[in-house]
Amino acid sequence: MEADLDGPLVFAVCLLGLAAIVIWIAVAAVKRAERSRRRRKRSGGAGRGPSRATSVRPGRAGPAATASRPALTRPPTGGPQPRERWWADFPHQDDPTASKARPCLILGYTGKGYWVLKCTTQAPKQAEWRVRADAARWAPASDKDGYIDLVPFHLPKRSLKRKLGVLDSAKVARDVERRVRWERAWDFIG
Repeated sequence: MEADLDGPLVFAVCLLGLAAIVIWIAVAAVKRAERSRRRRKRSGGAGRGPSRATSVRPGRAGPAATASRPALTRPPTGGPQPRERWWADFPHQDDPTASKARPCLILGYTGKGYWVLKCTTQAPKQAEWRVRADAARWAPASDKDGYIDLVPFHLPKRSLKRKLGVLDSAKVARDVERRVRWERAWDFIG
């Protein structure tokens, strides 16, 4: 009699194991989709750059009022200069009261603050959002190859902490200046 139960019992155990694997795969897929949805929500959509807040008042995040390059003036002597790389405190786009220190490339000075681009080692998902900047392109050389994000940020002088170096490649500098995504600019000064 025992031999008769072995076949159905083995089948039931295998079926339960298969069901557990299917459920585990489904839960993993739901979690992955949720993470992807949160990432898209934070970035304003799949690969479309930062989210679009409606305010451009001082201290608030939002796209700049103009899609063209703003008027830049000569920066103060001794302060950050165009093509220099600095450490800066970047306000979070969804919460401007919080910030993160990261390297940036100085684009220019407006009289109120500096237009900068984030520098990152994270490879772009879409090439039109970043320009490659090898470690050797900086003087002194950086410790890692990286990218320059093409979405500009307008930051006050107090956000710029210390100089890291200079972009030593005129070709990369021209490529960056030509491709800056001014229509996606974030003005944290107003």
